[in-house]
Amino acid sequence: MVSPIVSDEDEKHMMQTRGSIEMSFEPVTFDEEGNIAAPVYLPTTTSEKGLPDGCSPEEPLSPQSKRSRRRRIMSLELPVFLLLLGIMLTGPVMLNQELYQTCVAVYHYNESDCEPLRGIIPKTEEAKIIENHLQPYVAKITMTNSILHNVWPGILVLFVGPWSDKFGRRPVLLMAFTASFIGHVITTILVSISKLVSLNPWLYLIGSIPSTLAGGGSTVMTIVICYVSDVADMENKAKRMFYVDLAMGTGLVFGNVLSSYLLRLTGVTMVCVTSALLILIGLLYVFFFIGESLDVEKTSFSHKAKRFFDILLIKDLVKTCVARRPNYGRAIIGCTISILMVSSFVHHGEHGVFYLFLRNKFNVTLQQYTYFNATQITIKMVGCSIAVTVLRKIFKIPFGIIALMGLAGHMLECLTRALAQSFWQMYVASSFGILSGITTPMLQAIISLAVPSNEIGKVYSLAACLQTLSPLIAAPLYTFVYSHTLQTFPSFFNFISSGLYGECFVVMIVISIFERRVANRPSQAEEEKGQKTKKSLSEEPKLEKLLENNV
Repeated sequence: MVSPIVSDEDEKHMMQTRGSIEMSFEPVTFDEEGNIAAPVYLPTTTSEKGLPDGCSPEEPLSPQSKRSRRRRIMSLELPVFLLLLGIMLTGPVMLNQELYQTCVAVYHYNESDCEPLRGIIPKTEEAKIIENHLQPYVAKITMTNSILHNVWPGILVLFVGPWSDKFGRRPVLLMAFTASFIGHVITTILVSISKLVSLNPWLYLIGSIPSTLAGGGSTVMTIVICYVSDVADMENKAKRMFYVDLAMGTGLVFGNVLSSYLLRLTGVTMVCVTSALLILIGLLYVFFFIGESLDVEKTSFSHKAKRFFDILLIKDLVKTCVARRPNYGRAIIGCTISILMVSSFVHHGEHGVFYLFLRNKFNVTLQQYTYFNATQITIKMVGCSIAVTVLRKIFKIPFGIIALMGLAGHMLECLTRALAQSFWQMYVASSFGILSGITTPMLQAIISLAVPSNEIGKVYSLAACLQTLSPLIAAPLYTFVYSHTLQTFPSFFNFISSGLYGECFVVMIVISIFERRVANRPSQAEEEKGQKTKKSLSEEPKLEKLLENNV
């Protein structure tokens, strides 16, 4: 299995992070005139009328002239860390709150009987029976919340990138942070009211509406990546992206670990207040210290709003992604996006039922769960570092082989979780998936080799859209399976995950075959050229003899 050949100099510019605890690689090469050259799989393309690649008069949001990059005022690492920390503080706490409110408000159990469902103390035998009765109801709330967080954001992300290219990154950042802050304030108010009056847990979904309307996490990460690309030069881009990724991972780990302690010391209301304050600090930081990264045109708010949803952008995006390409380019792009989509499908499907599964099978408290979640994230961060520094830099292992290692780790991890009988075995399962976090970055690297630089954003937008919309099917499927196997075999959904990763493993082998064929073509051409040269040399004496005879 051979990946496209990339020189050591090119590989210095490959690494970029994208999403949570993920890194991607964007190779850049230059021609003799110093211009950016097309990747391995595609010929160099030129724009008409002398415009830069990717810009034409027909594209409504294309820049009219080449923008000069501005130096950043301050970095985005701190607000990204605060945002992730605030979100993770309330995540598992609110899931326990939903269990408790379902117990007292929907099924009308006594508060003393429902108290173990808060996750602070281990469940009694009676509480276990009650929770088994409640979990299918709470799983439906989690499924609905997952769908709300992904349907509209999946559509919005297709427009956010092109719009911000013309009107700036800062407005989108401010909108996303403001929406998240408002959502946490609403959640805090609802939790405070629930102390006085029993509230139906479905009402907690109101707190997620502002962030959903603003595009959620997909919008934030898209703009953060664009912003870092704007303010960092080529030499420092990889380092800056890694710092952003590190800030996200640190926020996830600290949020998971601190949430249970903060809940035990204060209560649900104070956890929500703390999260809202952290996000508010991040919002103020962006407002006062983060400048616009692009030279944008000055227009009215109404004009900017009207130009946000332009259907021509979607048409151009689809046309780019389905265009015929040489050297199996279109097939490689399609297969790679399918693996990304299935991986996202599994992730979002498991997200809604995994905590409920741990509580049901191993009787874990919130503190045990947050420790386990933080350990999982740390293991994957270490795996990403090993893959980048050892497997790629030292041993020069191709992207495809590393992706296969990651998918194999995913399968083994899911199988071990399905067969686990003790909670410590879940940690063993996580160790088996140490390289699973590198799968997505390797797939992004393969896409970056198959697509020219002026089209990478469009392909990534389509991939992000499909990944974001995957919960539409994943959440109902996993919720249905878990609810119907809750009493008999609650870990059955892990077999589904393992099977889906097995399908991705097969598709990855197909991609590797395409890569091998493309990589072997230069050697085959050299062999044919050598054979022709050898044949011409062998015919020279015959030609000289024929000329002598004629003379």
